[in-house]
Amino acid sequence: MADAQVQVTPADPWATGAAMRQAGLEAPLPCDTPEQIAANGECFELQTESGRCAFVLRRRGEVLWIDGAGALTGQGFTQRGLELCKEIARQAGCSMLAFETNRRGLVRMSAQQGFEVAGFVMKVKI
Repeated sequence: MADAQVQVTPADPWATGAAMRQAGLEAPLPCDTPEQIAANGECFELQTESGRCAFVLRRRGEVLWIDGAGALTGQGFTQRGLELCKEIARQAGCSMLAFETNRRGLVRMSAQQGFEVAGFVMKVKI
């Protein structure tokens, strides 16, 4: 991204996990904590004029997965963060960027950037 107001740096997995927990990240499996998710991917910090957020990326074949994200300070990182992750995926030679969410607003916002719903996560309490 050419925006001079944007910086991306590697981040500590535990700090990233704490940011995701604070943002309310709920993993699909209850045995996964935000800290475990962060420890199994590559963690980054995005700093913009509106604040800082941490996110976790993981490559599986041709797909770059956004495994989690959370604001450290500020808000409103979705659009810029998705644009950044698309660029990272391109540079990594991936053909697709993907993420899971239970946030309807994020589904709407990402659809405006070309994402489409590719499935559903089904759960039942037993």
